[in-house]
Amino acid sequence: MGHTMVIAVPPADLDRLDALVTAQQTAETRWQASAEQQAGLLDLRGPALRAARARIRGKRARLRESGTHRVTRWRALAPVLRAELDARGLLREWEPVPEGAQQAGQNLGGAGPYGGAGYTARLCVTLSDALAVPLLRGVYWTNLPNLQALEAWADHWGTDAASRRAAPDEALDERARVAAQITTTGMILRAALHHTINHQPNTPAVSAKPGT
Repeated sequence: MGHTMVIAVPPADLDRLDALVTAQQTAETRWQASAEQQAGLLDLRGPALRAARARIRGKRARLRESGTHRVTRWRALAPVLRAELDARGLLREWEPVPEGAQQAGQNLGGAGPYGGAGYTARLCVTLSDALAVPLLRGVYWTNLPNLQALEAWADHWGTDAASRRAAPDEALDERARVAAQITTTGMILRAALHHTINHQPNTPAVSAKPGT
């Protein structure tokens, strides 16, 4: 099915992602033209033409799925996001998030979807379940101990501004330390975006050759 997510990002980063996608779309158009020429589409008719077109469409779909042709925002991000999840130990089976639980980025230590200086642009992507499920579940379960610690702190010191001002410095420092350990989905997606637009190693790129 997929899961649609919206995260706050710097406008310049979103512009660079869109420029990368546009370049990938142009490269894929050249790839398809080359594939059609090699297949001799202009000389084919009837069943042979339909079969050749089907083979090219199938090859194009496989190249998109493999991350070689990154012709949309989510396809551009997917290979690097998968690597990011793997590096963080999140790319594995997790128990489902309990019904009614706070979502990532909405906890007491998270900045939320609009947090972060300069994050005035919005990146909207629909991730496949293969990426969205470990992202959402992994963030929830790895954050849970810190979230529980923040809730215990709030139970003791209160949640309003006056209560926080009354808390001793060591208690405020402890809260800040725990909050700093929380990772949100937005943090992970922004990290994937950063690596994608900065052309980190092992990031696939469109091949102009139809046979590769």
